[in-house]
This record gives sequence, C-alpha cells and structure tokens, in this order.
Amino acid sequence: MQNLLLVNLMRMGDILQMTPLIQALRESRPGARISMLLNEAFLDVAHRIDVDAVIPFPVRSVVRAASEKENFVRGYGLLKELVRTVNGEETYDLVFNLTPSKSAASFCSLIAHDACRGMWLGDDGSFQAIDPWAAYLVAMMANRRKNPFHLVDIWLRTLGQRGPRKLKMLLTEEDIRGAETVLTECGVDLDRDLLVGFQVSASQKEKCWSEKEFVRLGQALHRGLNVRVVLFGVTAESALCGRIAALIPGSVNLAGRTDVGELAGILKRCRALVTNDTGTQHVAAAVGTPVVVVSVGPVFFRETGPYGEGHLVFQARMPCAPCSFNLSCAKPVCKEKIRAEFVYKALVGLLRGEEGVPTDLPADVSCYRSSFDEEGCLAFTLESPTQEDRQLQARKGFWHALLEDCPPNGSAGAQEALGPATLEAWSRLEALLRRSSELMHAIRRAGNGKEKEPGQFQVLSGNLANAEEEMRRLALEAEDLAPLIHYLFLRREALSVRNPFRFLQESSALYSHVADQVRHRLECNRSRKEANSHG
Repeated sequence: MQNLLLVNLMRMGDILQMTPLIQALRESRPGARISMLLNEAFLDVAHRIDVDAVIPFPVRSVVRAASEKENFVRGYGLLKELVRTVNGEETYDLVFNLTPSKSAASFCSLIAHDACRGMWLGDDGSFQAIDPWAAYLVAMMANRRKNPFHLVDIWLRTLGQRGPRKLKMLLTEEDIRGAETVLTECGVDLDRDLLVGFQVSASQKEKCWSEKEFVRLGQALHRGLNVRVVLFGVTAESALCGRIAALIPGSVNLAGRTDVGELAGILKRCRALVTNDTGTQHVAAAVGTPVVVVSVGPVFFRETGPYGEGHLVFQARMPCAPCSFNLSCAKPVCKEKIRAEFVYKALVGLLRGEEGVPTDLPADVSCYRSSFDEEGCLAFTLESPTQEDRQLQARKGFWHALLEDCPPNGSAGAQEALGPATLEAWSRLEALLRRSSELMHAIRRAGNGKEKEPGQFQVLSGNLANAEEEMRRLALEAEDLAPLIHYLFLRREALSVRNPFRFLQESSALYSHVADQVRHRLECNRSRKEANSHG
C-alpha cells in the first residue's frame, strides 16, 4: 500500500480545490493511503473530503511563537511534536507540498519520504520548485496576468494527472438537516421558495463588488423572479449583510449563523450563488451550484475561479484589470463598470438552463463562461474573444507543450501575432538560449579534454554568465518573457545533480528544449503573417 501525504497550509478554498487531485490519485493509485497536513483552522472542511487521515498544523500558534522571543522555545516544541506526529511509524512514499512558501518547504524537509513533489528546500536551503509545473506556478506568482491555467489543473499536472474533473465535498445527513433547520427558522418555505445566494464580502475590500449593486441586483431578482436572496458571511460581516438584507424584500441574513456543513447544505438548495472571490464559491461548486463571480480588484479568476463547467465570471475590460495584490486603488472604476442589470440578465439565463452568456454587454465589460478544453484544462471563454484572450490561448498552447514535453499545438500557437518589439525579444531569447547551451557543451568538452586550460574555463564561464545576465535584463525589458525566463532559472536550480559536468549536460538540454519551443512560436508567428498577407 502506498503512503501519500498532501501538504496544504492555505485557506478553505484551496483545500476544496485539492479534491480533483485526490479523486485522480484514488483512481491512479488504488488502495493508497492519502493523508493531508493542513491549517487547523479548516479541519471542518478537511473532514468533508476523501482523505484517510487529517493532520492539523497549528499555524496561528507557531507563527505567534516564532514572532515572540519569549515563546521561541515553545514554538520549537510545537514543531518538534508535530514532526513526530506527521512522520509516525512509516516513511511516506510521496509527499506533495502544494503550499508556495519557504516556511512550508522548510517544514516538509523534516518529513521522512522516498519521493517529493511541489515546493521544497534545496541542499543549500534555497526555495526550489522541483517539478516543471511547480516551477511554472512559482514563476507565475509575480506574473499572474500571464497565467492561463487554473490552480487545480496545475496541481493535477504536477502529479501527472489531468481533467476534466469536479470539486467534491461530502454532505452528511446532519449537514442537510441543519441547513433545513436554519432556513425554516428564517421563514423560508423549503418546497416553494426560489433561493439565490449572495456572498457580499471577501478577504480584501479591494475584491468586493459595490454594496449598492448587490442591493440593486437583489431587488431586481425579487421583483422580476420572486427570488429570496440568502446572504452568507462570517460574524464580522453580519452588519454589512444586515444593511443589504434590509433593502431587499424577502432576503435572509445568515452571516455568522452557519458552520461549513450548513453553508454547503444551504448552497446546494440555492439555484445560483453570486459572489466576490471567496472560499464560498468553491463550496458552491463542490455541491453542484452554479456560480456567478464578480471579478474586481486583484482577482485572477482564471487561476482561482470556480472549477467546473457552466460558471460565469464578470470582469471589467480595462488595461489595469486585474490589478496587483500590493496595490490599493484610489478609484476602483472596475467595480462601477459591472452593473446589477448585467448580472441579472446572466442569472436569468442561468436559472433557465441556458448555456450562453449575455451578448448585449457594453464594450468595457466581459462575461466569461467556464468549460474544459481539449486538453482537459479549465477554460473561461467569451463569445467574441479579445486580443488579450487570444494571447492567453497562445500562451496556453506554448506552456502546455513546454511543460508536458509534447509536440506543440500549432493551431493554438498560431492564434497570436507577435508585435515587432515582442518578436524581437523572443528572437533574442532564442539566440541567448542557443548560445548558453553551446557554451555549456564547450565547458564540458574543455573539462573532459586531456589538457585542461584554466584560462579557457574562465573565458567560457564568463561568456556563459554574460549570456544569462542578458536574459535577466531581457526579462525586465519584455514583460511577456519574464515568467518564461524565471521558469528557466527555477528549473536549472532544481536539477538534482552533484556532478558538475552532468549538471552542465542537463542544463544544456533544458536550455535547448526551451529554445526549440521558442523557435516553434516564432515559426507560428511567421506562418500567421504569411497567411494574413495572402488573405
């Protein structure tokens, strides 16, 4: 029996987004024992997914102890005891760390294992992404607007799995009865009332749609469809939900009144959920409820939106959208552009079972619909794709070929025509990659020769360092290339080879492989231009 450990110290939504991976592991490794190490704050979620053992990590206590000198010894004791608990009596056949942080990677290095995936520490203590897809994820963390892949698909591909799949969450009889009791106590007729859920808050105020527009949407739903709006939230959000509920006839304020099981049970009864970027959207997706996301501020819905088919996402079509996590916008115009009437039309179609999206939206508002592409990856698509959407589709084809080490999809790559400046940057990158690969070969040949010349080593090594430094400058000059160059260096740093000549050999092969993919993209660009000129 294989013994597997998944490490996810993130939030509720991230835990639920692991469920497609767990399903895939159940199918590909029948009989395996799957354990999960997670933040103890989300134990109630973990007990509702298909794992054999749950190990709580006292994140808050450890962080507090580590930040206070007088509690350092206590924090060390907590970690020491946790390592003993995690390791148990058997070595793990595989440990997959999904948490993209150095602290999580440091802890994972203390776990006894035969094989590891995801994010780890190198022998020198450096943070490393040891798989192609994990390196891709880390490279995209600073370039998230360039990422066309959903987090679930990245995790699946890291372990050689693929979609299409669904989020899943176990609903117990107790959860269902609890949900019915909560609704009945609020005057809801379980047999007759049409329910639509609202999640009006989020972890950051920048991610929240306008309170006024939520009110207008709720009023329109009640007036046009006799909908009863159910507002969800934690206790701290009860005042906000109360203000909105007071202005929507027949609405129900459940902020702070449900546990996770009751939340899931009520969401299953809702015909749809309208939400900001929150963990609630993943609960809804996991119980089969269609989700409409209003994506504003620093929300990258392609990466963290509701996973599954038939969900809708609204986003303002602006050069700055989505904005950076580190930015607090003084005038978040994106929130004003998405109006309640647009979301209302989409909801009407969703409630009627229609598969399309509103087509009469203004030019500066987009409505995306989720589906799975031919590779089994989640895609959010428009009726009429924008230039940015076509660019993302081209990147998706490029990255899929690079990360999966498979023949490039010519049709996907040909969808994007590179501008003159971008074309020049990609051409420069290919030349630098070829040059670096050749220099590595030359250094190996010089080292393997009968007469070793120290001066030749210095010259070749200096030329290699200059070529790589030029690539780093290129990453700063050409935004489109930044994630690819970052990925390249992450992959090289993660090569687990101690022999220096073998390291050069594998590094040269890596650079050559990336150069081949760059060359293919350039050829696709030339083919497209030729086709356009003859068309």
